[in-house]
Amino acid sequence: MKVKRATKKLVIVADDFGLAKEINEGILRACREGFVTEFSLMLKSPSTQHAVDIIKKCKLRDVGIHLLLVGFDDIKRMFRRSDYVELFKNKNYQEIQKLAELELRLFEKLIGKKPTHIIPQYGIHGNLKLLDFLLGYAKKYDIPMRLPRTTLGEKFGENYAAEIMLRRSGVRTTKYLFGHVLGSNLLRIEREFIDELARVKGGESAEVLTHPGYFDEEVLKLTSLNYERARDLAMCLDKKFEEKILNLGYHLVSFSQI
Repeated sequence: MKVKRATKKLVIVADDFGLAKEINEGILRACREGFVTEFSLMLKSPSTQHAVDIIKKCKLRDVGIHLLLVGFDDIKRMFRRSDYVELFKNKNYQEIQKLAELELRLFEKLIGKKPTHIIPQYGIHGNLKLLDFLLGYAKKYDIPMRLPRTTLGEKFGENYAAEIMLRRSGVRTTKYLFGHVLGSNLLRIEREFIDELARVKGGESAEVLTHPGYFDEEVLKLTSLNYERARDLAMCLDKKFEEKILNLGYHLVSFSQI
């Protein structure tokens, strides 16, 4: 099969680095042996230090922040969607921005540099209390940001107002964001990704969101995503799937190249 000339850019991101050791190991493998191009570090999480040690030992470069605002270390459990609703309801602009600023400072302290991208948990940057601050920070330091989409089942919910603000700000982002968080059928999900990626035109960019990882008892306690992580790891290691993506005319890149 003749491969199309690469005129599209695709960033493939592994989320949740730092959540658990088994997830960290799976993400590392997806980066080394697969086609993941970036990964997002969770701070104040059960295995953040384990992830930081991997980053330094393996000299990993394309490390972004998976912004939580409130981490596991703060309340001894993971923050839920309903918790974020209450957080934004009860905190003012300054309080929300202070949480984000402290987390970004902690990232730089641990990693020794600023993040290569900003990916807030659950697309919470769709809330203007957070988005205003992040746009200023990202523009000042030229840091790309994920599109502000919320995960609703297997599809994303769009936030048109926040997305327009992001694009008008001049902060770099992709034209498209694709992700299939739920679902057990790997082959079906790969086909759906290919169908979605085929609609992207030459010269445009896209991001594919993934959650690769192994899972054990710790992961089962921390997150509702377990089998799905093994599924995504298998997908990120699937050379035939990667070849299909490349045949669509994609160049696999980091956020710095969009």
